[in-house]
Amino acid sequence: MPSPRPFHVTFVCSGNICRSPMGHVILEQLVAEAGLADAVTVSSSGTGDWHVGERADPRTVDVLAHHGYDGSGHRAREFDATAFDDIDLVLASDDGHVRHLRRLAPTSDHRSRIRLVREFDPTAVAAGTLETSDPWYGDEEHFRRCFTEVEAACKGVLEHIRGRLEMEHP
Repeated sequence: MPSPRPFHVTFVCSGNICRSPMGHVILEQLVAEAGLADAVTVSSSGTGDWHVGERADPRTVDVLAHHGYDGSGHRAREFDATAFDDIDLVLASDDGHVRHLRRLAPTSDHRSRIRLVREFDPTAVAAGTLETSDPWYGDEEHFRRCFTEVEAACKGVLEHIRGRLEMEHP
């Protein structure tokens, strides 16, 4: 009997060069450190095609590197709505992305897989600040704040994934 496909998490922001690459790189490393690389696939994309094929914003790569993550291999891509069947959890950066993704989702089951990244950070939930700050027009401080938000959420995402994997494979 073939093994089931890995649990697939994807991060989505506007151009796939700032927020979603942070989530992708951070969660991928956390998954590897947790010994779950064979059971979990992590990806990212943007709602638009403005930066397809480009590297992550240099400020994104810098803040990731400063915290021990390697974002140098990232290449931007656009979200492919035909991939919904292969994605278990779609993590949007802000409410605009959620609305866009829900319009693309072919079924209510697909729409139920779309969540805000920061829904997995209990501190953000308690504060009611579920959107991830867009650092694009900001300076290094904006990228540091975005990194802090995304990393905290990724730790919660990892716990969510562990729970889902345990439910599926007790």
